[in-house]
Parts: sequence; structure tokens; C-alpha cells
Amino acid sequence: MTAVKDRYLIQRILLALLATFAVIRELLGSMLDILAESADTESDDAVSSAVRGGALNYRTGKLDDGTDAAGWYEKD
Repeated sequence: MTAVKDRYLIQRILLALLATFAVIRELLGSMLDILAESADTESDDAVSSAVRGGALNYRTGKLDDGTDAAGWYEKD
């Protein structure tokens, strides 16, 4: 009888450990999601526009390739 009780106890301990690891994994995933959301990434900054080249768009104030239909490329 003790072997059956020991097996049942081991199964319960393993299930508790798996549940604990699953909760920890979810918490870490949520924390990483929050950190990723708050990261400041700007791909349209002046440096990337200058490296790419193009004409100055006075509507946006950035360099672009001249394909902005609503933009203008000459000073008023």
C-alpha cells in the first residue's frame, strides 16, 4: 500500500512543480511584453533619413525619396 501512496504523492508533487513553472513562465512572458511595449524605437529619425538620402519634404520636415503625393519639395 505504501508504494501506491508514494506514487500518488510523487505525481502530485510533479504536477505542482509543472504548474509552478507554467505560472512563472507566464509571468516572465508578461513582464517581457510590458518591457517591449515601453521600448522607444524610432525608425524615422533624422539620421536614418539622412543615410537614405532624398529631397527635403517641407510638409514632414524629413528627407524622403520624393514620392509623397501630399508633400511639397520647395520653399514657399
